[in-house]
Amino acid sequence: MRQQDIGAFIARKRKEKNLTQEQLAERLGISNKTVSKWENGKCMPDYSIIEALCKELDISLSELLSGKEKEEGNEKLYTEDQVALLVQKTEQLEAEKKKNITTSVQTGISFGTVLAMIISYVNWHSIGWAIFHGILGWAYVIYYWIRY
Repeated sequence: MRQQDIGAFIARKRKEKNLTQEQLAERLGISNKTVSKWENGKCMPDYSIIEALCKELDISLSELLSGKEKEEGNEKLYTEDQVALLVQKTEQLEAEKKKNITTSVQTGISFGTVLAMIISYVNWHSIGWAIFHGILGWAYVIYYWIRY
């Protein structure tokens, strides 16, 4: 499963359908630059639009992932179960990645909050200002946690 092969396959199928990159992108609700990146092998389609992409190009998921049509004699086509498992694993990895990023950001903001409290206390020799800055920092942590 090479990105360049899949990208070339997407480009070929798009051209067979007489679609421009912009037209395909509009149908999928993405930018034409994203389609260009797929076709140049710079990135892969997001799992959330793979089904719509396959529908637009009249191909199966296994054909997309192998970068070849079934009639080309491709012996290593993926079954629908394998594709479903791949999509599930991708979703799990994305969820873990988002969780790790959120945890890192919260840890960083928490450290910044404590640092702000220390600097505030050292500067003004007032526990009130230190607590005030600490509360502001934690308010931002809570806001970030709710928002993302």
